[in-house]
Amino acid sequence: MSELEAANAALRDAVETRLGTRSAMAASLAGCQPAMEAAAAALAPVMPFVSARDFVPSTEESSTYSEWTPPDYAKREESVAGWKRLIEETRPGREARAKSLATHPSSQAFFDLCDSLKAMHARKSSDYGSAEDPLANIRNGADFVGIEHWRAAMVRLSDKVTRLATYCRTGKLEHEGVEDTLHDLASYALLALLLHRETSRG
Repeated sequence: MSELEAANAALRDAVETRLGTRSAMAASLAGCQPAMEAAAAALAPVMPFVSARDFVPSTEESSTYSEWTPPDYAKREESVAGWKRLIEETRPGREARAKSLATHPSSQAFFDLCDSLKAMHARKSSDYGSAEDPLANIRNGADFVGIEHWRAAMVRLSDKVTRLATYCRTGKLEHEGVEDTLHDLASYALLALLLHRETSRG
């Protein structure tokens, strides 16, 4: 065999080896196709911009490996960014649904009233208390007549109960509405509890 014939034979062997490798790789990629199509179908409702083609070539494309080009990584990054945007855009709705499922409307209304009690306490403390003690008015009244602080809160609580008894009897109140009275009653009950704990714990 001449030197030229030997070189041609070596070249043919190299080409056949390369084509065989490409064929094997194309076959492997084609084997991945069903799984990737299934994954893309599962993602379709939330990621309509993703398809199986983003990950592996179609059967026709993989039949000849030399004609297949790598996935478009820029497009894949765009898909990931779109997925992140979708998560953030739907977060408020998900959180609202989770909250509505976790909390009964009646319980939520109660929680809202508790929040209003906190706001009322802060507002009234600035009028009746002091910077050093938001309950100064109750403590001072108790000290003035020589009773425990929590008992002074109970006196105010008793006043609210008396107003409600009047409402039950007459159906009206002249100077303070029923809701305001009930708010105050709830507030004084909690203040009495707080001051009683202080007294009990010394």
